[in-house]
Amino acid sequence: MIFITVGTQLPFDRLLEHFAEWRDQRGYSGKVVAQVGEDSRFVHPDMQLFKTLSSDEYYHWFCQAQGIVSHAGMGSILSCLDHGKRGVFMPRQYALGEHRNDHQRDTAQAFAGQYPSLAFCEDKQALFNALDTLVHAPVGAEPLERTSQDNALGRRIAEHLGLKGRTS
Repeated sequence: MIFITVGTQLPFDRLLEHFAEWRDQRGYSGKVVAQVGEDSRFVHPDMQLFKTLSSDEYYHWFCQAQGIVSHAGMGSILSCLDHGKRGVFMPRQYALGEHRNDHQRDTAQAFAGQYPSLAFCEDKQALFNALDTLVHAPVGAEPLERTSQDNALGRRIAEHLGLKGRTS
């Protein structure tokens, strides 16, 4: 199962539409669950879509997933690393009206190439390539081994994001 999350602040239909195009082109028949946001207009008959999820519902689907597809939000990135999940991330782009600035692109650039289990995609073709890899990769990834300094930073970020108790 693939779990898609786009965050709660703004819709990210470009990511959802690209994923649906990839799914249809590749004939992917696995289960897909997506948290699409309140203002999303995205629909797909073969995907289980939720406008919002409670923290417990989100965590349930996250833990069940073979892989995560997401906007390049820090909460999703850290959760994948902490729980040993493979992740495919596409940053929202300010120029396309998807966010208030390009902090997600900056985040993606900073993390790109640092962790083999995470892929950061700027465009549709890179997303398709990363999704192809995701569905053919062994399930799961090794949780990131962190230093005590990394753990302290991760805990502070997780607490700020309301993920306290969900990360290591």
